[in-house]
Amino acid sequence: MHLSPESLEAFVQAVSLGSFSAAARKLGKSQSTVSEAIARLEIDLGLELFDRSGRQPQLTEAGRTLLGRVEEVLGASDRLRRVAALLAGGSEPRVTLALSDTYHSARYEARLAELDERYPELEFECLIAEDQDVIAQVSRGRATLGLLAAQPHYPPELGVAAVA
Repeated sequence: MHLSPESLEAFVQAVSLGSFSAAARKLGKSQSTVSEAIARLEIDLGLELFDRSGRQPQLTEAGRTLLGRVEEVLGASDRLRRVAALLAGGSEPRVTLALSDTYHSARYEARLAELDERYPELEFECLIAEDQDVIAQVSRGRATLGLLAAQPHYPPELGVAAVA
């Protein structure tokens, strides 16, 4: 079984927009191309995804069941493309934060969860350390950035910014 991304996208758009012709307009394809893509998907899956007996195609129970899975596959494919683009551009989607042990981690948990949700392709690591160790972790390149209380002196090679 080979599931083409185009067929999966045509299926999701047809469900989302309510018709094959609306999906075709959004995808910049002809209605017959979208219809054929969905028909191929149904053949590949061995399931009828739409009931075409009425004026507008109606999602079948199998179609409803598979819709979430198809959206997950398309989301994973999109994340894969974004990570590949980052890697091709010489960037690694990884951030290591060294956080001072004087901060209460509960204060940052919600923000870290938001970061994870917004950038799911980002590999994130959080290190907890004493203030001087935070500076050392960043200086040695072990951490991408550090958060700690203001210090009287910083190594000259480090950039420093105040965060409210």
